[in-house]
Order: sequence, then structure tokens, then C-alpha cells
Amino acid sequence: MGNKFRESKEKVVEEGLEAPREEAVVEEVATEATAAETKKPRHSGRGDKAARGIGRVLGGDLLADKLVLRQIPLLLLCLFYLLLIIGNRYRIENMSREKAATEERINYLREQRIQMQKQYQQSVKISQIAEDLKETGVGITAGPPYEL
Repeated sequence: MGNKFRESKEKVVEEGLEAPREEAVVEEVATEATAAETKKPRHSGRGDKAARGIGRVLGGDLLADKLVLRQIPLLLLCLFYLLLIIGNRYRIENMSREKAATEERINYLREQRIQMQKQYQQSVKISQIAEDLKETGVGITAGPPYEL
């Protein structure tokens, strides 16, 4: 494949119509064309696409796209639902903590009730024994038994 710019430059030189300005412009264009031909083709892979995507997001071009602008109400709805889910999760965690604390308190109070019930039953037994002994005429000593 021949270089178009060099061929056109040779025609201009042969005709004698060459101007210094045009020569400089033709040389610049020719060097750019050869530089473009000698450059290695870039490897277009996944990394390039990702870099362009990130550039669009950071530059704000993505938000200016018509497709994205039409989807804004849907995105806002999704954001609302996401906030609703997060709020409910937080509320449920607090409720479960309160439930665990309440259950712990209930277990503690049950244990206390059982202990008090045992003490009451023991005092009822003692008072029943004392009443039975009064009927027989034997009294209960206030202190421990002692030997004579």
C-alpha cells in the first residue's frame, strides 16, 4: 500500500507548485500517518472496558445518558426499598435484644419465685409442726437442743 501523502507531495514538487507552508503540513500529516501505522494495536480486553466504564462514572457521563435518566424513578424506588429493609433489620435486631433481655429477666424471676416458695413451704411445715406439738402439750424451743 503506497503512502498517499508522499505521492501527492511528489506531484506538487514536479509541477513546481510547492509552497513552504504546504510542505510542512504535508510532512506533518505524513509523519502522523506513519506513526499511526507503526504503533502496535492496543490490546482491547476487559481491563480497557472497565477503565472506560470507571471513567464514565467518575466523569459524570453515565448520569447524563438518556437510558439512565429514564431509570431514575426505578433507582429511587430501589433505594427506598433498600432503606426500608435496612431500617426493618435494625428494628428487628433491637426487638430481639429486648426479647432476650426479657427472657433472661423472666428466668431470674422464676428462680426467685421457686426459692421463695421453698422458704414459704419450709416455714409452713415448721408452723404446722408447732401447732401439732401445742396440741400434745410439748413446746418448741427457740434455741438448739442441749444435753442435761
